Amino acid sequence: MYTCSCCQQSLDRTKIDVQSVADAVEKDKLTAKDVFKRTYIGHGKQSSVFVFQGHKGPFKKHVHVTHDEIGYVLKGSGKVMVGDRVQEVREGDIWVIPANTPHGGEFQTEPTQVLFVSSPIDNPENPDRVWLD
Repeated sequence: MYTCSCCQQSLDRTKIDVQSVADAVEKDKLTAKDVFKRTYIGHGKQSSVFVFQGHKGPFKKHVHVTHDEIGYVLKGSGKVMVGDRVQEVREGDIWVIPANTPHGGEFQTEPTQVLFVSSPIDNPENPDRVWLD
């Protein structure tokens, strides 16, 4: 068991737990002061789930060295850039970002909420994000 530094949750990676995404986001709302917010829902031994909350506008291009990400738009719309491809996305759309693939986005609504699943684990205490912009 360990405590996640970003959400201060005690996390038992062997425990199966059901979480309400809406409740987690409500407790950790994006504010005008936040550039963006990552609300962690849970961590397993090999995967993580979090909600990315962002303001209208661009999000910087970056790569994740060790993990893939799967994004699913919960609320809002915008564009995602994965590698050389730019795609419009809206509520209900999903995409996969392989490790070491440059990606970013631009949100057209506020707030935009995207559920991400990362595998292997996206460790908030040791992020593998490399900013490219």
